[in-house]
Amino acid sequence: MSKRETSIERLLHGIMGRIEEWRGRLSEREAELQAHRERLLSEAAERERLLTRAVSEREGREHSLEEAAKDRRVAFVVHSEEAGKALEKFASDGARLVSVVSGNEGNVADIKGSWLVFEQEE
Repeated sequence: MSKRETSIERLLHGIMGRIEEWRGRLSEREAELQAHRERLLSEAAERERLLTRAVSEREGREHSLEEAAKDRRVAFVVHSEEAGKALEKFASDGARLVSVVSGNEGNVADIKGSWLVFEQEE
């Protein structure tokens, strides 16, 4: 019986070791993901700052990002490559933005996600 227990114990220790290894890799991936997210948010904030500064310098007065976006009808959007391709396709097909629906789940810092609803112009 003790021989069997040691085999089971070895198997259990092997399984526990693999679980710990997996948890370590998962933790590393989560840290890497967080670092990428922080870099993207930093880059987005810098682009917003540059847009605001460029509009303010051009017009000779201070603008908020919201004012600059409304005046110029432009906004910087953080998205995936796939979403970018979809937006390009909508634009080339003559679609127009008809609604923005807040999608506030999973927000990071001050960045909020939204659903952009397009309608095909006929």
